[in-house]
Amino acid sequence: MAQRWRCPTVLRVKTDVIAVIGAVVALVFLPLWFGLPVAVLLALWAAGMTVFGSSVVINPEAGLLVFGMGLITRRVRLTDITAVLVDRSKVSVARSAGGEISLYAWRTSALDRWLHVPAEADEIGHAISAAVALAQDAKRRAAEANAAGSSGENVGTEADPAGPPVRVGSAARTRSTLATALLGCAGLVALGAALVVRVRWHDDPVMTTLGVILALALGVCGLFYLLAALWLLLTGRAGLAAADRAASPAPDDAASPAPDDAASPASDRAGSRAGAA
Repeated sequence: MAQRWRCPTVLRVKTDVIAVIGAVVALVFLPLWFGLPVAVLLALWAAGMTVFGSSVVINPEAGLLVFGMGLITRRVRLTDITAVLVDRSKVSVARSAGGEISLYAWRTSALDRWLHVPAEADEIGHAISAAVALAQDAKRRAAEANAAGSSGENVGTEADPAGPPVRVGSAARTRSTLATALLGCAGLVALGAALVVRVRWHDDPVMTTLGVILALALGVCGLFYLLAALWLLLTGRAGLAAADRAASPAPDDAASPAPDDAASPASDRAGSRAGAA
């Protein structure tokens, strides 16, 4: 039986309000060639969240975990999940092939707490973990049954019930690259918007002040995003290099002979001397 969690209606209303405010600000303070695409993207995001919302679906019969957020849907096989992490309101799953997939469920700020938005991340994380364990156990039993049928013998049940091995290097590298690219693009867009914000409003000091504040806020946010992307790039490469060095065997240990092998010639010489005596 499938399990389903959906974001509450109040979050959809909150998304619509934020999208409307963002579209109005973009059309008023940005040039038409820049503000119109921003407004269209915000409208699509609000429409997707209003119609579909955010959802998590666990389907044991199909062996799938489905994360949905508006028009974006990600499907993951339960047998491909190697780890489940719950960090406050964020639920993340690591896959044996590819990077992590995360979703916030559902309380993310003090405003959400004031709106009485439920926090279901722990419940969703435990449900995903239980479904993954059952799916991996069913896969192991099916493999044992196939092996027993092909060999005609009774295969032992002491096989490791764990799932596929975690490929830390490839998953971390993919996740770091995607996060760095998204942050870098967001920083560039924010800096570009800060440069084209309309800050001169004749005979209207209020709009002029608001335009200056918006330009400064976009510039600071864009610079912060670029610095964060650079920091992720540098620390991600350093972390991967350290992990590779820790995973690779040391050449001295591989080349050094075993203590028993080093002592065996001496013992043979001692035995031959005793025999000659």
